[in-house]
Amino acid sequence: MYIEFIATTLEDALIIEQSGADRIELVSALTEGGLTPSHSLIDAVVNRVSIPVNVMVRPHSQSFCYSYDDFLIMKNDIHIIRSLGANGVVLGVLNEIHEVNQHMLEELLTECSGLEVTFHRAIDSTNNSVQAAKTLAQYKEITTILTSGGNGEFSSRLQTIQEMKTVSEHISILVGSGLNASNICSVHSTVNTGYYHFGTAVRKNHSPIEGIHLEKAKEIVQLLNS
Repeated sequence: MYIEFIATTLEDALIIEQSGADRIELVSALTEGGLTPSHSLIDAVVNRVSIPVNVMVRPHSQSFCYSYDDFLIMKNDIHIIRSLGANGVVLGVLNEIHEVNQHMLEELLTECSGLEVTFHRAIDSTNNSVQAAKTLAQYKEITTILTSGGNGEFSSRLQTIQEMKTVSEHISILVGSGLNASNICSVHSTVNTGYYHFGTAVRKNHSPIEGIHLEKAKEIVQLLNS
């Protein structure tokens, strides 16, 4: 079982480690779905926690289709994130027709040597997330796909996640979005990926702008490890 919580501050990260979670996804601007955090925050978190820290590489929330200037910023951020000692990066790039932008992805992956790579929920904005997972399985550098199974009814999304798991080969399917203490056991019994990602479910008042609630975080860790 592998449990990842989102941190937006150093305090979040310290509480997440205390909760017993396995990994931190470090972002800024959670209300926008997560953007690249400041380099100073990355440095502080990496140096204060002992669990792995994966850092969001997303220059803006306008779309997952990036300009050449955006691309250069992403490449430089990856270079800096690696130099600061993070465990991995979280990224995703699409083209104008809502497919994985393989050319841009391949260029970014050249910067990711020594880092774990999660392809984030941009995959849920593709026309076919199962086909996209199959495409990503070509890249040995990609270790994880973060997904909610696309859009639509919860039951159909869970079915999509199972199909993604089938085609993703070496890549772990990290299930996220909408998971909480009430539904995680049911979700796990259905998809059984063993990799789960939580955001507002472990925050005070379930708010994206409030901090991590230690007891809520511990509850989920205990549920999944019982």
